[in-house]
Amino acid sequence: MEKALIERVEKTVEALKPELKELTLNIHSNPELGNQEHKAYAWQLELLKKYGFDITEHYCDIETAYKAVYKGAKPGPKIAMLAEYDALPKLGHGCGHNLICMMSVGSGIAMREYVDEFGGEIYVIGTPAEETEGAKVAMSNAGAFDEMDVVMMAHPAYEDASSWNTMAMICRSYEFFGRNAHAASAPEEGLNALDAMINFFNLINAMRQQTKDGTRIHGVISHGGEAPNIIPDYTRALFYIRSPKWAQLEELEKRVEACAAGAAMATGTTYKWNYEEVDFMDTNSNMYLNRLACDTMEELGVPMTWMGAETSMGSSDLGNVSYRCPSIQITNSLGVHPSGKKYVAHTTEFAELACTDWAIEHAFKFIEGFVLTACKLMTEPEHIAAIKEEFSNMK
Repeated sequence: MEKALIERVEKTVEALKPELKELTLNIHSNPELGNQEHKAYAWQLELLKKYGFDITEHYCDIETAYKAVYKGAKPGPKIAMLAEYDALPKLGHGCGHNLICMMSVGSGIAMREYVDEFGGEIYVIGTPAEETEGAKVAMSNAGAFDEMDVVMMAHPAYEDASSWNTMAMICRSYEFFGRNAHAASAPEEGLNALDAMINFFNLINAMRQQTKDGTRIHGVISHGGEAPNIIPDYTRALFYIRSPKWAQLEELEKRVEACAAGAAMATGTTYKWNYEEVDFMDTNSNMYLNRLACDTMEELGVPMTWMGAETSMGSSDLGNVSYRCPSIQITNSLGVHPSGKKYVAHTTEFAELACTDWAIEHAFKFIEGFVLTACKLMTEPEHIAAIKEEFSNMK
């Protein structure tokens, strides 16, 4: 990569730093839960409009989603940056979405002069409620990402690293229906829905021995009965069922339901299950794009830990996007915690680090990396060809 281009991109980003820092600090200081991110939504649109983006508000009929487009004068690849900006209850930005938003919006704005020169289209797409309903799922189903050549984003983490391959996940509720009775004077009149639920959990625990590596099945009983002297006639549990690959989940879900059926049969109760939340597909990080972005970061002096195709134990709505177009989510460090300990997301410590000067300045380096990666995609068509070939062969 030419030194002159690197220096030029650094100057482009440097000029944007005051506005971008204001954006991320405003969002951090005003945390909003999923689908309620009205302030963050307005601040982003104000900035993107200032820099000449055409805006589609309430994109895909989602109140706080948007699509911002900047088209160059010449044809070229369609490059999308995804912004997240929802916060967590009580923790605020304990997942660092204020930085994700800044990096994606900043990258899109900084790419403008290069797409004018080299050709292409830049999209910044606002995707709310990642922590709850996962708006990217509905947006993927609506075809929001189908026309994109690449989708990129970065997520704050403990270290600078390549894109995560997250797990596929479904959420289901299971209910058992029995008959109540006095537990002491007439237990023979009852059909114990709590016994059914306990048996259900035990059957799942036994089934774990015969599941594939990486499978995760974890649940809680949300309703277990009313009082010890009343045989419960109703119980309910909520389960997350995860697998490294989406294709494996259908079989796994059937096995979990079989456990529910067996527990009901053994106790004389009945059961039913329901869909809850949204289904997250596994993230298929495009490894060619992943390597291209990581190599670019290392050219900027940022060492990147290479995760390869290893599966992370978490789940993300980006997985659904990755089945629609080539996608990556690399990670950016928040620096060293004052105590020196390793930190994780969804904690107070993470929220505190997500607004430090060090974390913000380091995130600017990732904006530079995304802009330079986009320049490679716009000027070296063999990259897009290789990315698309990998995507077409994805399993």
